[in-house]
Amino acid sequence: MSARLVSEARELFGVTRALLLSVDQDRGLARPIAASPGVKSDADSVHFTRFDVLSRVVTGDVRHGAARGAEAERLDRELGSGSPARAVLATPLRASGQVAYVLVLCDGHERDFGPGEIDVATTLAAAASASLAQASLAEAQAGRGSQQAALARAAKSLSESLDLKRVLVRICREAASILDGDRAAVYRGDGTDGITVEATHGMPPEAIGYRMAPGSGLAGKVAELDEPLLTNDYEGLAHPPDANLFGTVRSCIAVPMHWDGGLRGVLAVDYETDHKVTADHLGVLEAFGELAAAACRNASAHAGLAQAARTDGLTGCLNHAAMHDALQREIERCERTGHRLSLVLVDMDDFKQVNEEHGHLMGDEVLRRVGRALRQAVRPYDLVARYGGDEFAIVAVESGESATTELASRALSEVARSLEDLEGAAVAGGASAGIAEWSSGDTTIGLIELADRALLYGKQEQEAGNVVTASGLPEDYRPRVARPKANETPVPEPDSDALPAWPGLERDERLTRRARQLAVANLLGTRLVGMTDREEIVRLAVAEMGRGLEFPRCDIVRLGDDGRVTLAASHDEPFACAATGWSRPAESSLVGRCLRDRRSVATAEGSAELATPLWIGEQLWGALAVRDPRPGAFDEDDERLLEAVAGQIGSALGAAMLYERLEQAYFGTAEAVADAVEAQDSYDPGHSRAVVDWAQEVGSRHGLDEHELRMLRFATIFRDIGKINVPDRILKKREPLTPLERRAIERHTVEGEQILSRVELLEEALPLLRHEHERWDGRGYPDGLRGEDIPLGSRIILACDAYSAMISDRPYRPAMTRDEAGAELAAGAGKQFDERVVAALLELLEGP
Repeated sequence: MSARLVSEARELFGVTRALLLSVDQDRGLARPIAASPGVKSDADSVHFTRFDVLSRVVTGDVRHGAARGAEAERLDRELGSGSPARAVLATPLRASGQVAYVLVLCDGHERDFGPGEIDVATTLAAAASASLAQASLAEAQAGRGSQQAALARAAKSLSESLDLKRVLVRICREAASILDGDRAAVYRGDGTDGITVEATHGMPPEAIGYRMAPGSGLAGKVAELDEPLLTNDYEGLAHPPDANLFGTVRSCIAVPMHWDGGLRGVLAVDYETDHKVTADHLGVLEAFGELAAAACRNASAHAGLAQAARTDGLTGCLNHAAMHDALQREIERCERTGHRLSLVLVDMDDFKQVNEEHGHLMGDEVLRRVGRALRQAVRPYDLVARYGGDEFAIVAVESGESATTELASRALSEVARSLEDLEGAAVAGGASAGIAEWSSGDTTIGLIELADRALLYGKQEQEAGNVVTASGLPEDYRPRVARPKANETPVPEPDSDALPAWPGLERDERLTRRARQLAVANLLGTRLVGMTDREEIVRLAVAEMGRGLEFPRCDIVRLGDDGRVTLAASHDEPFACAATGWSRPAESSLVGRCLRDRRSVATAEGSAELATPLWIGEQLWGALAVRDPRPGAFDEDDERLLEAVAGQIGSALGAAMLYERLEQAYFGTAEAVADAVEAQDSYDPGHSRAVVDWAQEVGSRHGLDEHELRMLRFATIFRDIGKINVPDRILKKREPLTPLERRAIERHTVEGEQILSRVELLEEALPLLRHEHERWDGRGYPDGLRGEDIPLGSRIILACDAYSAMISDRPYRPAMTRDEAGAELAAGAGKQFDERVVAALLELLEGP
């Protein structure tokens, strides 16, 4: 549009050059956006206040401005001309009452522009103002649409990983891409003690870990105030960060990131070149920040679940299964590298008496202290695990028998000190240790058996509290009472019920079940974060909780504004899916108490029931409840598991709701653009909305799936976007069009395709838009496609749009009646239109 304007102006006035300047009044800048002939040098923005001819026009003092001689030459040279002008005429173009553009005519001869030329320039500027305003609106709306599409793409990208570091890097990359930023960074912290760079895009690696003092830079200010901020004068901020790491920043936008009920960090995007940021940019980053926070919450929850699956809940050490896995990995590494490895088994002396004389609570406290003491005694890269009951294991990495003996002695001393001030410490006694060094070819089980044999020798043949090495055992030593091997589970024979079961068996089975449940919960979280349909999310969640987490009955209920609860999804074995949709008052049930108290609650007697709140951000959305007919079936571990799963479901529902809002906003943007084009075409927008509805219904009757219907809807909404480049005099002409005018009209589908080609979300809708004026008989445009070669969506749009045009007043004829239009449509079936499409449309229009 702007290129055509300056080209026509140059020809009309016969000047050397014509330019169109975009005006930024807030910053006092004017920037060339089109020139005829093109700007030869890289002309940048000029300060219009330095040129009286521009300043008076922009501020509204005069209707036009003229300059001759040296002033004209100076202005034209700064605007990038290779042969400076000797005469200049500047005419303002207004939008919303302000000068948004200036048309500048430059002539190489020193001359005066006459009154007639000034009147023509004023008239041209007025006409161009309306067209440029429409073009700007369409461009802005398309830009917003592109951003909405980018947000939708980013939501999918962020959901593809649950690794927190990877998610943070993707957040930075996507934020910079959506907002065309030069750099982006995620900062960790709530601002109390400053914030730390956690991930970046476009910054040097050494920026990671950089700590900013409270209130430093824009990101620090955002963390301090907990609100989104922007600046176009970054260098003017107090305490900017290190320029060696952050470079020169001119503009910046930053938003806080919240999850789990608190401020967790800040997301910032900055620009090193002139790029005026506005509230619209900030709004887009806020929307993306919500997606980013949900992704971080999911990744954090996943990390927590993964850690919980490996950790003994009482002592904080690795659990039995995790120790076996870690030991196996270390042995495999040593086989490859030849490094040394040792295993220490630590067993408490007389621990049974602690439980008998002081109770199990005291026993638990002893075990907690022992676990903490062992972790403090070892090196940072050694591993400490609770092997079972009162027995612990230390995997000493790159350590031989001698060095490990010193480590074990230090560990036993630390254990003794940790119990000194504990009531009953004398009863607890100390601890003994057995050590085995790995040799090439040793298996995990073999190494454990060696260390266990050394431990038994110390407890049976020596005084308690010793450290014994497997290499120092007598060759003829045999334990007096054999302990079960680590890889065996003692199972009594059917007729030998009197045989004692291994004391750790019941606990190991429970830990195995818990590890399996945590693994299923991890997998469920991974699947949920990639979903965007709320109904599918809750259905999948209860199904997996029933099948994978082994809860006999699982319900998700939604809390309504009226205080009633509605069953959103349910899984009930053996029926699999229970009836949903019922609604009842919440007060009388366990779920109601959970919602009222906003915490997890469980039944105290009878069949077991457990309920936990389901939050979306800070909003109480509903509750997650499980049931089991066995009394006392649920414990604290089940409660923690249920809360973790509820957090995953809440995050997935929150992301899905945001995705729905983004899609609705995108459709709204598309319809606003379509309305702007239709206003130019003098076409009733009500009919346009009807065309969209008809096309959707006809597409549905032809078996299009949900995604295909969405693309059809976009193509129908945008079908006339290319007309924005067609002059009003052609669109509103009452007489027959000339061949040249008809070609201008027929190009609108191709130009519409080009306009929308940069919007990734619309990629699959573009063919429908391009071919929506192809005819069944091959006489349409732009490519002359025929029959089934024309996309089905294009055939649907053509029929619906033609019927709408027939029943509307047009510049060249009055509206037809609906019966007349229907008959015309039927007459064109098989020639202009697809017969099946016409049949479906007429059936739809006739009603049920």
